[in-house]
Amino acid sequence: MDGQKIKEIFKKYSGVILIVSIILTFLIIGFLGINFGQWLANLVFEFYNLSGELGIYLGVFLISIFGNFTIIFPVPYVIALIVISAVIGFPGVNPIFLGLVGALGASIGEVTAWLIGKGTQNAFKDSERMNRMKSYVEKGWAPILIFIFAATPLPDDAFLIVLGLASYSIIKTLIFCYIGKFVLCFLCSALPIWLAGTALGDLLFGLFGINLSAAQSGVIPPSTPLEIISSSITWAVTISVIFLLVYVDWGKLMNKLFKSNKDESKVY
Repeated sequence: MDGQKIKEIFKKYSGVILIVSIILTFLIIGFLGINFGQWLANLVFEFYNLSGELGIYLGVFLISIFGNFTIIFPVPYVIALIVISAVIGFPGVNPIFLGLVGALGASIGEVTAWLIGKGTQNAFKDSERMNRMKSYVEKGWAPILIFIFAATPLPDDAFLIVLGLASYSIIKTLIFCYIGKFVLCFLCSALPIWLAGTALGDLLFGLFGINLSAAQSGVIPPSTPLEIISSSITWAVTISVIFLLVYVDWGKLMNKLFKSNKDESKVY
């Protein structure tokens, strides 16, 4: 295989190659036992010690970029937000300000997923299918779905890759992503303050595997290999479902099935 052929293959499947490379890299890092959540929280505390309250917001901005810049592998920046709020508390931290700067950093980081989708367009040159994907996006569901994925633990990277693939406006993507991330970051910052020392707080955070008492002492348990594998599977299933919804012509498929059943009934 000559060099030109290799270049063409790499150009055509560059997005796919990048996704696979990122998966392998962060799975390896995860299995090495690096506690990203603790590292991110400690980084913010370092900024806090250096610059006071301003350092908190600068640190949160930076870890939010990093936490959303990585694809597939879960970097628990929101858990770091919970720990920061639980340790420093109000008025040392303002949940609204944390929500604003955290959402800004998270939205900037999420651009990566959209760009990967945009760069993968060469692998999907079937104009009929591309137009169908765009028609689904343009029906008005995209803003709602962007918000839901951004404001919840759902793997929003998967959906943003599809939006990039369908050439959905990056400006609109960032606007609705920012709104959703603000809700997520605000709640992760406010709830530890509001619910500190309550049974409801212990129960609520316990559902997500977070020990609020440990968080108040600044301790974050590392991700286990099972959690890493589970996150990767969830991400893969999510993007598969999204692709099935937008990439398969369900109307044509249903018509074929209906026609097939109708023909069989005529035979009998």
